[in-house]
Order: sequence, then structure tokens, then C-alpha cells
Amino acid sequence: MADNDIRAPIQRRLERLRAQWREFAEDPEARLLHWVLAHDEWNLLETFFQVEDHESGVTPDLFLRLTAPFDEPERHGLDVVESLSEQYASIRGELAAAGADASWTAPAPTRGQDDVDAFLDAAASFHAHHQPLFRHLVLVLLPEGGMPAQAWEQWVERVVRRAHEPNVRLVCIDSREAPILTEVARTQAHRVRTCVADLDMGAALEEVSTAAGRLDTPYGRYRHLYVQLGRALAAKELGRAERLAGEAAALAHQQKWGHLLVASWFALGAGYLAMGKPVEAIRTYWQAEEAALEAQARGESSALALRLKVRLALGAALVSAAVYERGATVYEETAPLAEQLQDTRMLLECWRMAAYCHELARATDASWRCSIEGLKVAQRMDDETRRSSTLGYLGEGLLRLTRTWTYRDHGEAIARRMEKLLGPRWRPSDSGGKPS
Repeated sequence: MADNDIRAPIQRRLERLRAQWREFAEDPEARLLHWVLAHDEWNLLETFFQVEDHESGVTPDLFLRLTAPFDEPERHGLDVVESLSEQYASIRGELAAAGADASWTAPAPTRGQDDVDAFLDAAASFHAHHQPLFRHLVLVLLPEGGMPAQAWEQWVERVVRRAHEPNVRLVCIDSREAPILTEVARTQAHRVRTCVADLDMGAALEEVSTAAGRLDTPYGRYRHLYVQLGRALAAKELGRAERLAGEAAALAHQQKWGHLLVASWFALGAGYLAMGKPVEAIRTYWQAEEAALEAQARGESSALALRLKVRLALGAALVSAAVYERGATVYEETAPLAEQLQDTRMLLECWRMAAYCHELARATDASWRCSIEGLKVAQRMDDETRRSSTLGYLGEGLLRLTRTWTYRDHGEAIARRMEKLLGPRWRPSDSGGKPS
């Protein structure tokens, strides 16, 4: 099968994104594109941005992705300007080598100017400095880490209300499953254009698999069954998903493909959990672990990591089913696997979730014991690993335990220890889920 045939389904969807962008860009009143994507469509949008960044890009616009964390809403605009300046500094040499005037610097904020006006002034300055190299400066706002929905919505609305420069365009990406900016889009409809990407990636992958061919071979057949399984789960066609998972699992078992047998049951278990069926998910995750144990017995190199992944998912299903004592046991028994794999993030997560399950089961002493084990793991982490872990949530759990009589005298010591490990804004609630 020709490569062009395999690429065609993805290329058609990239062209759909390009058409959606073109319609927005040609609207003289629009300032913000509120792009709504399903979770499995985000990667293709990232590909769109990368293609347009390349010299082969076809739009006459310059796309810049700005990922400054949304830690402090009152100064986020200044953080975004700093991110823009850092990106520019990293490509200044390339621009100069290409003959462009690479001398732009962000204008200093004026006295009393707030962060949003400083941000918009810097964007307008950037666009004006580089004319006529591109039509629109497009700033794609993608804050790293979590963000409090209400504060983010309010900040975006402030920007939209003041965005007057027609050649500076903004893009905010929203989750189709849990959108945040719907109200801003409604109240600022004259400046915001909402576009639901509607790429149907499940269909795209099935088209790719069909074009790839070899469906009469065991590997090609499994590949196609797995893609169809994902599409059925996305469509919440549970009966079809169960049939496809069974067929895929039977084929993987026949071929002694342990990792693919685990993948078949794991996908179905995740689908059950997403559809609010934790009991069915628990049963299916047990099947996945049995398959991982068989793979481990045969010496498959990936088996241990698969067991860790499955057991963490099993624990989540037990929590969802409110079987907290069993959940705590699963997480505690999984910790040695993470230790063996030297995965400190997941090791901390095992102890954190074990502590959380014990807390929900009102087993305060057991929750405290597991939390302290988690702190010991955090002490072993380097700073980057620690900051990207769930340590902040472990700390908040420990503080909840200090409201009990037994641990009432430990609150200040825990707070000091967390501050030492993660800094003064260690609580996830301080920074929308991201320790700073």
C-alpha cells in the first residue's frame, strides 16, 4: 500500500484544521479562536502547529505557543511576555541569519499598567516590528500544569475585552469533554469564535489501519481490532467494545503476545471506568493482571511495567467503587513493583493513594503510616521529579490527618517539611494543581 494512502486520512484532517483556522483568520472582527477538541484530537492540533511552523507551512501567519504556567492570575500577562521574550531570544540568531531584523525587545510596562495591557502591547509591538514577514501574530495560550477554571476564564475574558489589534490573534484550546471557556465565548461572541474540531480520530485511525493492509495476518488483524476497540469505546458502544476486546485478547493469547493481551483487557477496563462501571472495570483489570503475570513468567521484558500500570488502574477502579480497604491493599502491594522498576513517581503515588484509601476507610493510623512512607520517597527524588509528582496532594492529605486528635500536634511540622520540599506555594490549590 502506498505511503500516500496511509497518510491520507491524517492529511485530510490537517486540512480540516487549516480550513477552520482560515475561516477564523479571515474574520476581521474575531480576536480569539476558542478551539474545542476531544482528548484524542490534541496531538493532531499540535502537528498542525508544527507543520505551520515549518517552511512548508501554507498559512501566512506566525504561530507561537506560550506555555507560561498560570500560577498568579494577576500577573499572568507579564509571565506570558517573558515566555515570548525567551522564545524570541532562542531563535534570534536564526532570524538574523535569514536576514530579518531580530532586534525586537518587549516594551517595558508603563506605570500602573496591568498585566493584560502589558501583554497586548508587547504582542502588538512584536507584530509591528516584524512586518511584512507575516500576516497575523498568533499567540496560542497553553499554560503548563493545572489551572483553576474560574480564574482562567476571568483572565481570558479580560484579554478578549481589550484585544483591539486586528493582526494579533489568540488561540485557547478547550476540552470537549470538560470545557472551561463556554461562558466567555457566549458573552464575548462578537470577538470570540468557537470551533469544534470534530476530527473523529477513531475513524481516522481505522482508515489508516485499513490502508496499511495485511489484515489477513495475525499482526494486521490485531492492529485493526485494537483500533476498532478504541473507536467503539469512544462512541460508548459497550457491547461492540466487549466483543472486539474478546476477539483481540483471543488472538493475542493464541500468538503468545503477552503485552498485547494486557493491552486488550486494559483498554476495555479503562472504557468501563470512563462509563461509570467500576465493578466491570475491576473484573477486567484482574484479567489484565493475570495476562501480565503470565507474560512475566515467560520472561517478557515489559511485563513488570505492565503489572505496575494495571495495578494502579485497578486501585483507581476500587476507589471509584468505594471499596477503600481493598484499594489500600492493592496500592500497598503495588509499591514494591514501583520500587523494583526504580520509578519514584509511581512509588510515591502508590503510597499516596494507599494513604487516601485508608483515610476514606477511617483508618487514620494506616493513612499516616503510608503518607510518611510517601514522604520518604519524596526525599529521594531530585527537584524536577519531586515538582512533577503528586507530592503536593500527599501533603494536603497529611494536613487533613492533623485535624484528628491523634495527629493534631503535627500540622506545623508537616507544613514546614512540605515547604522545604516544594517551596512556599506547595499546595496544589495555590497554583491550580501545580506546585511552584
